Amino acid sequence: MKNNQNKTVVLSMTVLAFAISTQVNATPAPMSLSSTNQQVEQQSPLPKRYIVKFRNDNAAQVINDLAANQSVNQASEASSMDYQPRTNEVYSHFRALNSVQAREMKRIGRSNSYSTKLDSSSIRALRLRQDVEYVEEDLPRRLMAETTPWGQTYVGATVLSDSQTGNRSICIIDSGYDRSHNDLSGNNVTGTNNSGTGNWYQPGNNNAHGTHVAGTIAAIANNEGVVGVMPNQNANIHVVKVFNEAGWGYSSSLVAAIDTCVNSGNANVVTMSLGGSGSTTTERNALNSHYNNGVLLIAAAGNAGDSSYSYPASYDSVMSVAAVDSNRDHAAFSQYTDQVEISGPGEAILSTVTVGEGRTADITIAGQSYFSSGVVPHNRLTPSGSSYAADPINTSATAALAECTVNGTSFNCGNMSNKICLVERVGNQGSSYPEINAVKACNTAGASGVIVYSNSALPGLQNPFLVDANSEITIPSMSVDRATGLALQAKIGQSATVSNLGNQDYEYYNGTSMATPHVSGVATLVWSYHPECSAAEVRAALNATADDLNVAGRDNQTGFGMVNATAAKAYLDESCS
Repeated sequence: MKNNQNKTVVLSMTVLAFAISTQVNATPAPMSLSSTNQQVEQQSPLPKRYIVKFRNDNAAQVINDLAANQSVNQASEASSMDYQPRTNEVYSHFRALNSVQAREMKRIGRSNSYSTKLDSSSIRALRLRQDVEYVEEDLPRRLMAETTPWGQTYVGATVLSDSQTGNRSICIIDSGYDRSHNDLSGNNVTGTNNSGTGNWYQPGNNNAHGTHVAGTIAAIANNEGVVGVMPNQNANIHVVKVFNEAGWGYSSSLVAAIDTCVNSGNANVVTMSLGGSGSTTTERNALNSHYNNGVLLIAAAGNAGDSSYSYPASYDSVMSVAAVDSNRDHAAFSQYTDQVEISGPGEAILSTVTVGEGRTADITIAGQSYFSSGVVPHNRLTPSGSSYAADPINTSATAALAECTVNGTSFNCGNMSNKICLVERVGNQGSSYPEINAVKACNTAGASGVIVYSNSALPGLQNPFLVDANSEITIPSMSVDRATGLALQAKIGQSATVSNLGNQDYEYYNGTSMATPHVSGVATLVWSYHPECSAAEVRAALNATADDLNVAGRDNQTGFGMVNATAAKAYLDESCS
């Protein structure tokens, strides 16, 4: 059952975070949120603020300077949007605002516009000033809905209350936790830094993996963004930051991190979306000791898409978590071994990322957004040296929806000029990434944007990589599941808008790294109902009640099946054993 070779282990979070089995190196992908009339009409909780725009005293000179090199329209726009007032002008602006008792004044970037609180008399006074161009309400903006990622529903987390989770503690060993994120900031969270990784609550640039994991576990129910398995700010979370942007560490660092979880965070559950090949005696013994002392250890099975062992997941003391998609099919990247114990949602998982580093997509037809059905922007990769690097297309397109039909492996797109191309994926990810073929066919036919939907062989929502070897794709493209694709066929001929958005706070990721926090969150949630049960008994309950997948009984691809929170609780309601 074990591969007990004693080797030096290097833990690669990067490898486990992303479902790539070739030499393509890339980061994952994001979201946009749907709206309804009811949501649009909700009362904003924000206090009313106003924008005061002062006139550009030197606008004429700006226009004259720009006119020599730009069109009149460009120059006019630049004078309005790009004009930066001098220091003395800024001083006069603040003096003018102070003269009318403006409150909480905030300059907007480096412009001559200011957001501030004003009463009615102050507004009237400012509007009468010659140096004020206009005063308008600073309207509230928000994500248009709180989305429940598909994984939370599948594991039963939306049914059980998390009101008792304060009696348990979960420790996340990863790359940190963005405490400034609205969906995470209100949690009961503490943390520890490992030497050289920086503050646990500041992941740093390009280091959002731990924040994504944390969101799956405990994104807050706050009417925006997403929700986690335990969304009501009751769970005790401890974060140990062992990875920086490089994404590599040693097994000794992992051992130290688990010790920290237990000693500093009083951890009942330790979640590890990380791993590497080869085992060490030190690591094995340390994990055995913690498990025997009542700590439930859960780790990612690995993303190599083969039958190799990954550690720490493949130690007997650790639950090894495989990944499945939204159709409950085994994810092609998920490693399959006799150590795989249980499965969790791990394909196209929407969660929190470092603020501003996310990416999302949406499709809108006749005012209806398809975001809640799952719209995944393609992770475009273009050549960079001897490998590939992320090169996303963040733009929108509006045109009539048209279908590119498929005959075998051939695409019949016709003339897609000024159209949004709806096309079925031919083939599925494994040793290759077939999305590029569908997108190229639509692009060649002149399409303004592309929607790829899943085929019958793998109908669930996928998180696709668009390996653009010739850097030829410049139009927005995205993927939806088969059910959504077939529903869109009924909209052929209607005007559709497709949007890929950067600088978001959420993103879609793939990986057993994403499946693991689903299982860890459920374990913590279920255990909170019965803290008298042992870690071994909770583990047994999760395995005994998992939804069987693939073949009858336990199998190497999905273990005992998809974790089921409600069934596991019912099992423990009867008895810990």
